[in-house]
Amino acid sequence: MDEQVRRLRRSSESGRPLGGVVIFKLSALACAGALAAGAAPAAASDVDFHWDGRQFVTADGGFSLRPKGRLLLDASTTDGSAFAARNVVGDEIRALRFGVEGMVGEHLFYTAEGDFAGDKAILRGTYLAWRDRWAGKDVELVLGNRLSERGLDGSSSSDGTPFLERNAVALLVIPLKGFYGWGGIAKVYGPDWHVTAQVAGDDPGNLGVAKDVTTYLARTHWNPVKSAAGVVHLGAWGFYEDFPPGMDSHSRNTAWAGHLNKEVQVPLGALADPVYGAGYGVELGAARGPVWGFVEAGRRVIDTRTDHVTADATAWTAGWMITGENSAYSSRGGTFVKIAPRAPVSKGGPGAWEVAVRYQSVDNTDAPLGGKGQEAEVGVNWRLEDWLRLMVNLSHWEVTHRAGKYAGVDDGDSLAGRLQIAF
Repeated sequence: MDEQVRRLRRSSESGRPLGGVVIFKLSALACAGALAAGAAPAAASDVDFHWDGRQFVTADGGFSLRPKGRLLLDASTTDGSAFAARNVVGDEIRALRFGVEGMVGEHLFYTAEGDFAGDKAILRGTYLAWRDRWAGKDVELVLGNRLSERGLDGSSSSDGTPFLERNAVALLVIPLKGFYGWGGIAKVYGPDWHVTAQVAGDDPGNLGVAKDVTTYLARTHWNPVKSAAGVVHLGAWGFYEDFPPGMDSHSRNTAWAGHLNKEVQVPLGALADPVYGAGYGVELGAARGPVWGFVEAGRRVIDTRTDHVTADATAWTAGWMITGENSAYSSRGGTFVKIAPRAPVSKGGPGAWEVAVRYQSVDNTDAPLGGKGQEAEVGVNWRLEDWLRLMVNLSHWEVTHRAGKYAGVDDGDSLAGRLQIAF
């Protein structure tokens, strides 16, 4: 075991991404350590694992381990663009994740997850969380790599969001580090509100873009109305970051016809000598039974040594669970979550059917070479089981570029589909 630890330490210090083997070795070492710690005073039968239908658990219930995974298979086609290079047909494995999660005692939660899509394995949600109650409130303290909270859509896991891609606010108003980042998080939950504060460093899956970045983030949401008749959602969030001293320029384009088509994007343009960045947004919406609707707006701010640049995004989204399930909105954290169909296909039912619509816009024209875009989209989601979902999105988009091979105004239509398995 000591030699395994030394190998893992050398791999981590080298800067290379930790692969799936490392993730599972770390999990195994953690499990072995926890079991060894409890083995001395306990009888052998107390530390034996058994399967309870959803996870492995020790006889005394003091330690649990549950396998988890996610597979996203995407395909898309784009047509109608005046530029032939934008009329792309293709498919991809968007995510291929495996990991474990569980509890140690009553308060300590752990998870370790690797993503094997693309040409390298990277860490995703990998952290320890202490969950308890303090002054009558639920408190959670997190250390590790976890999805950062930024808006309703940006704070939600991909197994619960209503469209294949998160909305324009989540994609545009994003720190340099990306969606994840190593650091600490504190969360406090009340009966109809929650507050999150986070200090995050580099995202291990985004090291080619960001390095030596520290980001400070906060988000809160409140449900001023919360009853059997429905719920009203209000939210606000923001972040601040200092760019690395040696960073020559910053540019991040916003994907506009889905993740796969790299040719349809809203450009920001290269901003020379960036000093610091910030972002903030607001959320408003409501859900009542199977019907829901939300609007989000956000602004990205980038200060360079010679300029102050802002970029804006808005997103209007609404949906209806045709088969009568409650919407996927969770009032606990103000996010979308995975829901279970009332009558899954495995039980002879129709599963859960949802239709959603979205209009969103991005305006980067405050930047010297920034563009703008707008998109109207409709999505149909069929959740056959709580772990299995089929998604189809159809969008009409328009983008404006000031320069480059796509200069001018262009529009087109994109059709995308996804097979999603998440357990």
